[in-house]
Amino acid sequence: MSHVSRIDAAGKPLDPAVKTVYDAEARRAGHVTNMKATLLHSLPAFHVFGSWLTVKDEVRAAIGERSLSLYSHAISATAGCLLCSTYFRRLLLKEGVRPEDLSPSPEEALLIELGYAIGNPQQPPAPDLMDRLKQRYDERTLVNLVTYGGTMLATNVFNTMLGIELDEYLAPYLASDRQQERQQQPA
Repeated sequence: MSHVSRIDAAGKPLDPAVKTVYDAEARRAGHVTNMKATLLHSLPAFHVFGSWLTVKDEVRAAIGERSLSLYSHAISATAGCLLCSTYFRRLLLKEGVRPEDLSPSPEEALLIELGYAIGNPQQPPAPDLMDRLKQRYDERTLVNLVTYGGTMLATNVFNTMLGIELDEYLAPYLASDRQQERQQQPA
């Protein structure tokens, strides 16, 4: 259960600035997710989490959509964020990729390893991880990969700490073990 309520256009009247941002997000994405509707309690917080989309676009241009989803899923699954890991599981499944059955390419395996390292900062990464990344990516891409990974981890922390509920459209994409856990939770 979420510790902070959603802000919805259909609910109580919204501050005009919040309504403008809410409506813009609904137009941009087609809906307002539980995370975004919660972030709307603080427009500065909403803008912080929205500003990393330009870095995400740079990472996508450098590594491609599938690799971006695998990297993001590795961060989110390692960090234990149900909402984020399910979101990226959905994207992967729509591309025909089941994360649990994946045979990654060498580049994907490297990105997944980086994702695991970012998702679990208490565990030191392999000593040669940065050297292997530097062999494959230029410095701009490496900075963007780590920046995006850090903001993805912050997204995981936000959703987990505030107990942001899984958006209903994501429920069919839960990993089977997570579906069982969710069904066993009291309503």
